[in-house]
Amino acid sequence: MRFKRIIVAASVTLAASMATAESAPKAVDLVKLYGRFEKAGYTSLELMETTKQVLISGIVLDISQSLSGDSILKVGSHAGSQELARLTADDDAQENKLKALQAGAKFKAVCDLAFSSGTQYMSFEGCVFK
Repeated sequence: MRFKRIIVAASVTLAASMATAESAPKAVDLVKLYGRFEKAGYTSLELMETTKQVLISGIVLDISQSLSGDSILKVGSHAGSQELARLTADDDAQENKLKALQAGAKFKAVCDLAFSSGTQYMSFEGCVFK
């Protein structure tokens, strides 16, 4: 009987720690991640497993639209820097936050790295802006 209580307590503790780990996105350095992307031959394929729900920050370079009309945030590490990534919003509410950003503004967002290959920038999708 005592053994069952220990197993149940351990299971509850493990489940709680896993839930906490999933809810806290890992902060990644955009410049370092871009260096890995560049070293991999401008493909994100090797990076995708470790870059789900990551917290990224940078500077807004520009906002444009995709062919389907979705807003795309072009970002760098500092004003006037090289474009390192393009971000798309998770939903309409997040797209409104994206559209409100101005060139030169700092931002933080939790995103998933999307597949990209042969481009000079990384693509992030499902972004939730902080």
